[in-house]
Amino acid sequence: MTLEDSYRMVIGKEIRAQKMYQALAKSFAKPETSNVFKELVVLEKMHEEKVRSAFAKEFPGQTITLQEEPIKEMQGVNWNDPQEVLEFAITKEEESVELYKNMAEQTREPEIKKQLLQFAKEEEGHKSILLSEIQRLQGALQWFDPSELSGLMED
Repeated sequence: MTLEDSYRMVIGKEIRAQKMYQALAKSFAKPETSNVFKELVVLEKMHEEKVRSAFAKEFPGQTITLQEEPIKEMQGVNWNDPQEVLEFAITKEEESVELYKNMAEQTREPEIKKQLLQFAKEEEGHKSILLSEIQRLQGALQWFDPSELSGLMED
């Protein structure tokens, strides 16, 4: 996979993450859980915009062509089981971490490499948020105020 392909893939992943978290925000009844997903939508949108900017720096004058057909990666997930849905979201965050790290290894630009590694770190933070939500669902943790997320994951 080329670095250019990786950019296309990660932008697609960020868009799908936004859609997934929007759906989760609507489907989880408790406001504190819904707000967590709404905040994750914002964070993933910020990632998408920053990755698009990095692509423009890395490949000046080129446009990003994303897959037209949506990937059916969410099939087989029991949307009535909150823990299963959260575990699925965690696997998507883990995939993003690895993709960002691989992209950082391929890039020639030190500034972009640093930014991609920061994205990987932020995706790890998203994973931690989801793990905390699983613990809250299991009664093992009192959830924190979603306003505490503001600025936590982004520069």
